[in-house]
Amino acid sequence: MTGSDTRTRAMALTIALVAAAAASAGAADWTLDVYVQEAFPKQTRTNAQIAEINAVFGTDFEDWDDIHNLSVGAQLFRDVTPRWRLGVELDYSQGEVAGETTVETPAGPARLEFEQRYSIFADLLAAAHFRPCPDCRLAEPFVLLAAGVAYEKDRTTLTLRNDFLDEGLRVDHDGWYPVATAGVGVDVPISARRTTFVQLGVAYFWGRLEETVPMRGSLAPAETVVADTDSTGPNYWLGIAWRLGGSR
Repeated sequence: MTGSDTRTRAMALTIALVAAAAASAGAADWTLDVYVQEAFPKQTRTNAQIAEINAVFGTDFEDWDDIHNLSVGAQLFRDVTPRWRLGVELDYSQGEVAGETTVETPAGPARLEFEQRYSIFADLLAAAHFRPCPDCRLAEPFVLLAAGVAYEKDRTTLTLRNDFLDEGLRVDHDGWYPVATAGVGVDVPISARRTTFVQLGVAYFWGRLEETVPMRGSLAPAETVVADTDSTGPNYWLGIAWRLGGSR
């Protein structure tokens, strides 16, 4: 099976779940969750490559462990039993690590600038909430299970310039890859009718896109490099949940 086939089947599964839910909506209860999420991706190889740049030039550029990796997301669920909700999840983010400094070269002091920018990271997952205590009143705990596909696009650049130097390096990388997540959360009601909730949760995310791609520019030590987007790691989120339709 090709990567294209895998993506097509994953998207078809997600669409089928939404269609099945919509076809039997009637007076069913729906839940819309909107949240902000912070993730702690491994990015082991990418961080090692930034460390190599720091070692070569004597710099101290930040890596992905030094910044906040934030995303926004939304989930739409339909109650299919008192304990189970099925639906979809969509997450989106952008981010970068960057820095600049002056370094000494044989041609005199030069400005070294580094940037690794993710212009887009988005995922679409088929998701489920299992509610172990649907009759709980003070708070409603749930277990999150989800799987789907993600797309990311990033660019890494390194430039070294002064009146005599104009050197650079550039790596472009993008692609689709399978992802999954599992976690636990809780909905705490903040309205008397129990239609609005504060939602808190923690989860673990699995996803990795590893490819060999061209490396261009006079500072490139080789013709290719392994571009490794390893988004695997823990995360937590804070959001608002609304119950839509049906009777509570």
